[in-house]
Amino acid sequence: MDRTPKLTIDQELQAAVAIVRVGLDRIRDAACRTEDVGPHAAALQALYNPAHPGAGVLAAVADVIGTISVSVTEVDHEDIDRVTELLDEAQGIAQDSTGDRIRYALDLLTPLLERCEECGQQKPDVQVMPDPFSTALYPEEPDHRQIPLCPPCATHRLEES
Repeated sequence: MDRTPKLTIDQELQAAVAIVRVGLDRIRDAACRTEDVGPHAAALQALYNPAHPGAGVLAAVADVIGTISVSVTEVDHEDIDRVTELLDEAQGIAQDSTGDRIRYALDLLTPLLERCEECGQQKPDVQVMPDPFSTALYPEEPDHRQIPLCPPCATHRLEES
């Protein structure tokens, strides 16, 4: 016996929109809880990451539009070609045009990001922290050198100690 409640299409879509809004709120909150540039850049990369353009929120939106565009071609109506043309344009704007603008914003923000002392990369997740190496070796010392490290390099320095 199926005990799953049946939702109307409107209820199902309202629930899906609510879920998407919660995710977008999390992205916004992660970016805006600090004045640091890193979380802002990371949130923008969650929307559109130039290194992985198919992985972000904009790619997911574009994919849904594209799938609907293909599916709607099964509808027998004289205006379907115009509908698919508009949806194809919307798909391009969602990922490519908007993505290009986010890419440019990220290019402008990158020089403001901290540079990891170990790998030399400027990334959104680089944080200034007490040196994990000296902290692990000399935990009783009150003052450890503060250095900017990305998570993989911080882990590596800790494992070296």
